[in-house]
Amino acid sequence: MSGPQPPAVPAAQVSAVLAWAARLAAAGPAASATIETAAYLTAKAAVPERIAAEREQGGWTPEDVTAAAEAAARARETADAAALLAAAGITTMEN
Repeated sequence: MSGPQPPAVPAAQVSAVLAWAARLAAAGPAASATIETAAYLTAKAAVPERIAAEREQGGWTPEDVTAAAEAAARARETADAAALLAAAGITTMEN
């Protein structure tokens, strides 16, 4: 293993994302597919991305690194799609 270790995902970052999810869930369907939801999904995607980087640098098995990277990629795809929908003003699946 060479180079500096990436910083671990801070518990505060995970807690903030979970609290944000709770606020959106409490807001109900009206909050789905909004700019705030897109921002939440972007923040949420950053967590598995950091975990994947940490595992890659930390000597985890290739299978674990691949699983983390795939989860991070799916989270980023979801965040990107939500951002595009929000930018287009699409707020429901019916639009």
